[in-house]
Amino acid sequence: MIRLTKQMKEDMRKIKEQDLIVCQDCGETDIVEKMWVDTNSYVSIDGDAYYKYGGDEDDGQYWCNKCDDMCHPLHISEYNEYKKENK
Repeated sequence: MIRLTKQMKEDMRKIKEQDLIVCQDCGETDIVEKMWVDTNSYVSIDGDAYYKYGGDEDDGQYWCNKCDDMCHPLHISEYNEYKKENK
């Protein structure tokens, strides 16, 4: 089991808008990525389990729960620029 410091816990909770990844179509943050994880390497924080990624680098399969479809995620700054260009 991995032990987290107080600073690590605070950093994990500080998700700022400039760090968000969003759906290219709708701009929502409710997207998930298909990946393999090591089920024996995890840490539990406030009832949530965080697993060590155990697969190959990005196989490119993302799902947007709002669009209910496969999606291409973008960094929030890229999404904002994309929307400006495609008005």
